[in-house]
Amino acid sequence: MIRGINRFSGCIVRSIGSANNQPQQTYRGLISVAKTTSSFQRRSPFSFLNENSVVSLRAKKSGGGKGGKEEEVFTPWKQVDISSIKTQGDKTIEFVSREIGNIRFGRAGPELLERINVETPSGNLLLPHMAMITVKDSLTLNITLYDTSLLKNVEKALTNSGLGLNPQTFETTIRVSLPKPTQELRQKLIKQVSAISEDTKVSIRRHRKDGMDILKRYKLTKDDEKTLEKNIQKITDDYTKTITKIIESKLKEINSN
Repeated sequence: MIRGINRFSGCIVRSIGSANNQPQQTYRGLISVAKTTSSFQRRSPFSFLNENSVVSLRAKKSGGGKGGKEEEVFTPWKQVDISSIKTQGDKTIEFVSREIGNIRFGRAGPELLERINVETPSGNLLLPHMAMITVKDSLTLNITLYDTSLLKNVEKALTNSGLGLNPQTFETTIRVSLPKPTQELRQKLIKQVSAISEDTKVSIRRHRKDGMDILKRYKLTKDDEKTLEKNIQKITDDYTKTITKIIESKLKEINSN
């Protein structure tokens, strides 16, 4: 029996040979004894490590293998559709233009009655589709119906329009007189215009939020996200400026009469 001490691990290794000079058997695999010599062949004390485990560690460290991190895929900013913001913004501008156009102070025009909706036996109709509207003077409009049997229907629609109109019927014609300009009426209309302005600007800000929510549906780089946010903000600013111009023009009209 040969007893050796591994100086790397401090373990005692026993090697036993048979009487027939068979290869000696080594326990623990740290020190081996040759068949015909008493010299020792040393192996690394770490040779017992599984080589596959080292490869897997490297793969994990470098991000390879099944356990590696997959490459992130980002959506190009040009593929992100934010056109819905413009669609909603256009509708808001159409709304504010119509509402502001219905506000008159000291001057009558056919456009004042464009959005009057009249109930008829055949369904609801806009006033311009069933009558001719002309200007009699700065405060009076004449309405000539194509079907005189609907005079009462039109008169009711004008009275309930909320425009402060006082319709009068003369045979086949309805005459609409606007209220005479007074300081009290002026202040009332200014408040009405301001309320419309605030409501529409709130709508534009809501459209902006909707646009920002769209970005959350995509995986974007930080630069692309900032680019889209700037685009959305510019769209918002443009619509806000358009609303401001419409409002300022109407306020100027009210204050100059």
